[in-house]
Amino acid sequence: WMACLFVLQTGALCVKAYQAGMCPIRGASEVLFFLSWSINLFYLMLGRAYRMSVLGIFTAPAIAVLTVFSLLIGRSGADVQGFWVTAHVGIAMMSYGAGGLAAAAGAAFCMQNECLKRHRIPGTCRVLPPIRTLEASMKRLVLVAFLLLLLGEWFGWRGHLPINAAKTSIVILLTAGYSVLLWFIYRRGMPGRILACCCVALFIASMSIFLVS
Repeated sequence: WMACLFVLQTGALCVKAYQAGMCPIRGASEVLFFLSWSINLFYLMLGRAYRMSVLGIFTAPAIAVLTVFSLLIGRSGADVQGFWVTAHVGIAMMSYGAGGLAAAAGAAFCMQNECLKRHRIPGTCRVLPPIRTLEASMKRLVLVAFLLLLLGEWFGWRGHLPINAAKTSIVILLTAGYSVLLWFIYRRGMPGRILACCCVALFIASMSIFLVS
């Protein structure tokens, strides 16, 4: 079902791209839809490979919410023009997509961890991936999100794009947050529960960029 949804999303993006003659990220509505497509892309790429296919329970509602918001908002904002702007925004959205899937893995980790603490394994927790698989997946997704965020920032710098103070501040804080998180993961170690909470917090923080103009 997620693959069928991805095909439909890709088809809609291709139609928009054909009509506009560019990547369909011209305003909040299209950006949110592109973000939902990115989350689904990373889910399909990593879900089955790391035994995370059940994460669709968390991923599908997130995609649905983003899609509904994209429809309610309607097309707004200035057109995105030029290669550097398109690359900057597109790569940044893919970074947020990886962060969104990391947040979904974090939510699943917290649920699984709580079940193990109570020594009760209900049906939902039985089908979730093991704790270690979820933890390893969060680490990989955080790294992917961080690298894509850096790449998106480089495209913005390379294209000499105009600076929006509010959005720039959010991106700097996100970059710093991912940097600190990765330092703890690979240098000091971090408990899985704290890692899961950080993944969710960083994704929520990244969504705040849509609240500023």
